[in-house]
Amino acid sequence: MATIHPFPGLRYNPELKPNLESVISPPYDKVSNDDRKRLWERDEHNVVKLILPPPSDVDVDVATHSMDAVSAEWYGEAAQRLRAWRDEGVLKQDEPCFYIYSQTYKVRNRKYTRTGIFAALELEDDAGPKAHEHTFEGPKADRLRLTRAAKANLSPIFLLADGDKKTWQDVFDSAKTVLADFTDDEGQAHLLRAISGKKAIEKTKKALKACDLVIADGHHRYETAQNYRREMQEQTGLDPKTQPWGCVMAYIVPLIDSGLQVLPTHRVLSNLPLNWFDALDQQLSSFGELQIVESISPDDARKTLAKDKARKDILIYSQRGIRLFHPDADKMREALRSEPEAIRALNVTALHRLILDRILMIPQDTLVNNTKYIRGEKEAMALVDGGGYEAAFIMAGIPPASVFKVSMEGVRMPQKSTDFYPKAPTGLLIRPMT
Repeated sequence: MATIHPFPGLRYNPELKPNLESVISPPYDKVSNDDRKRLWERDEHNVVKLILPPPSDVDVDVATHSMDAVSAEWYGEAAQRLRAWRDEGVLKQDEPCFYIYSQTYKVRNRKYTRTGIFAALELEDDAGPKAHEHTFEGPKADRLRLTRAAKANLSPIFLLADGDKKTWQDVFDSAKTVLADFTDDEGQAHLLRAISGKKAIEKTKKALKACDLVIADGHHRYETAQNYRREMQEQTGLDPKTQPWGCVMAYIVPLIDSGLQVLPTHRVLSNLPLNWFDALDQQLSSFGELQIVESISPDDARKTLAKDKARKDILIYSQRGIRLFHPDADKMREALRSEPEAIRALNVTALHRLILDRILMIPQDTLVNNTKYIRGEKEAMALVDGGGYEAAFIMAGIPPASVFKVSMEGVRMPQKSTDFYPKAPTGLLIRPMT
């Protein structure tokens, strides 16, 4: 069940910031050190200055670690900056409404449009959207410190919802007021519209009340919102249902939307055991077909994995050799019988539970500190070619329907199993909690 509410979003004042492409940013965990420098310099009011500390020579992976290793003071500085931007009129506050957001983009030269709704999702102790991935402690501690300081949802969580096409289309069609319409530097088109008026708002809340929800992206932000809610309830004794901190800003997209795309997240590892390659060569063939690949380009790697319609294959790329592993369903079912049935057939389960845990026996803390999570095949393979990493495990993306099914069964995948693309940009909307 989805209990959603309209909220009074903070948006960049179009009179002072008419070019939104200069002030938005990817979510905090998708901003590289180089991106941060570029965005920081692009505009004095770029939202990256609210979600990440200033550029530094310390390269911390915010997807897995806390940013207080760079600067412990920046949380308060970000909060002061947010207050100043509001006072200066750079950010202006809307009347409470729902926001319908459409994002048009390309993947490998094919155009897609994905449409969803921004809403304040009511948080609950023992209910709410289902998660599909495990999380890291570092980013949750980091985002909690920022939430305490800023007292705002600076980025949305991204949710999938069930429901029929007509219901969703009626919701989208009720958005009459265009708030923003622009194209960014990557050629992505953004359209933000408002659902306002008491009648339309109540109709929207009722239409989506019965939806089941699954977290597509933002697991750390969702758990942070829950932690902040519990913390504030203990401090104030107030009922969360009556307080802004009892909700979290969510971008909700119907599962039936044809614009939903899930890209793979590749794993690039360093400090592997000395005999790691020989161990895989000797043992993986017991669990499926292990094919020797003489050489392969990033494009061919992607095309090779795409041939497997079940998306189970894993390409192992290293300077010691290249292998394509095609798991056998029956053998994997037996090998992973201790795992929940819902995830036994997934490539991320084969990688983490069979290859990394069982065969290579890499401890979890070692894995966290020696793994880079990379979206593109080219970048992942280049890191290995450069000598700083020993292996890239190139994966295929998991279909959205599979993510939803696994989540509804109450099962979680390993961290960073999915990459819903593109992300809703940070800076389009901010949800204040004061």
